[in-house]
Amino acid sequence: MSLCEADRLFELDAVSHEMQRHRMTIGVFYQYLLLELMRQRWPVFDGSREGDIIADIETPTFEPGLRLYISVKKSADTVGGQDVPGVIRRIESVAKEEKNLTRPYLCVICIATPSGGKLLSYSEDRHVKCNASGSAYSLNCEHWGPGFVFPYVTGRNAKEIYMEGIKRISGHLPFLSLKHRKECSALLKRRLAELDLLAQDGRVAPEKFLHFCCSEHGKGR
Repeated sequence: MSLCEADRLFELDAVSHEMQRHRMTIGVFYQYLLLELMRQRWPVFDGSREGDIIADIETPTFEPGLRLYISVKKSADTVGGQDVPGVIRRIESVAKEEKNLTRPYLCVICIATPSGGKLLSYSEDRHVKCNASGSAYSLNCEHWGPGFVFPYVTGRNAKEIYMEGIKRISGHLPFLSLKHRKECSALLKRRLAELDLLAQDGRVAPEKFLHFCCSEHGKGR
């Protein structure tokens, strides 16, 4: 912070914070968009939990088809690490408790947005999750990323879906921190000066700022 001029602090902090908040909002949008696309594509009914959906799909060689028990997540972060086996067990328990099941079933974890911003191909983004030793958590539960699931459900690649989606939501997510950054930057700099937290070069004085943050005087500001 002390390396940056005070009138740039708002831009560096507030803009990135708002961007992260919008990324979370956009992720939820694509999660529910994917659920709705599935409802349009297949005969479905909602599961007992939000984001869960059950679909009966046709298969080319087997009648009466296949039942999918699907949990749709906004991002891979929602179901990472130690959460994976727990989610798989939960989905499979729903299938095993189904008393009227008359067809084979497959459990699926669907991810609506790409991990780390990297969109995989159709063939790469469908796989079985494995533990650290390389053993599958379950051979009857697959992981479908956006590179696979959007083309599979809609016939269009994920980039097309994202481009159309962003047209819809861009008007509802105004970046207010960008729109008002000049005024807010000036207000923040003036307030820092009033609190005597700036050095002569216009940057935040690190010792003063640390003392202010740790003091009872600063906690109420």
